[in-house]
Amino acid sequence: MAEGTRLKIRAQDDEDIRTLSGLLQDSLVPLCDVAWLPAEKRFVMVVNRFCWEMLPAEIRARGFSTPDNPEEIVAAKEETKADSKDEDDDDVAFADVAPLPTFHRVNTGLCFDRVKSIQVKNVDLGQKDEILNLLTIAAIPGYITLHFSGGAAIRLVVSQIRCHLDDISEPWPTLNQPRHDIEDQPVEAATGFTDHGTGDHGPKDHGPEDHGLGARSPKEV
Repeated sequence: MAEGTRLKIRAQDDEDIRTLSGLLQDSLVPLCDVAWLPAEKRFVMVVNRFCWEMLPAEIRARGFSTPDNPEEIVAAKEETKADSKDEDDDDVAFADVAPLPTFHRVNTGLCFDRVKSIQVKNVDLGQKDEILNLLTIAAIPGYITLHFSGGAAIRLVVSQIRCHLDDISEPWPTLNQPRHDIEDQPVEAATGFTDHGTGDHGPKDHGPEDHGLGARSPKEV
């Protein structure tokens, strides 16, 4: 995606959801920008999305997984420049000093339609000052689950997969690429969900036992 281009994507099956999952990985999700609209059978949110599709060329060439911090990238670029310099050229110009890589983030709207109900795990949607970190989105027949850091999850009970993603701002630069610990990886579990809005905060078991986690690596569209 060229800088300044906004993504606009529709999802209607599990493969589309895997694409969205890659694009939305490591999005920051303020609960003040999350809403369940039961009368409209709609679940909406606005997220701060990391633009995986705009990764700098030096990272894209190495793959999406490494390196993932500015110091490692600068060191790699300096090593490449040193290897390509003439042996007799001992002068260092300001132009030879590698700048820090520039990543991007963007505000993105996400809307799920045909939602019959929602279930939560380790999430209180009433805590509007909380910000969640989205890890992945998974879809199986009848369910779409959003997995967050810390074992939190929101599961949508749906009649069909109907979702659309729209970037609603221009991308802005950042020096930081997301990274998280191994314990932040989502865990396959269909238990522990509570129906949102019922007033019952005890654990309930809903849905099938085998719940796939979808794509983990960023995916370019």
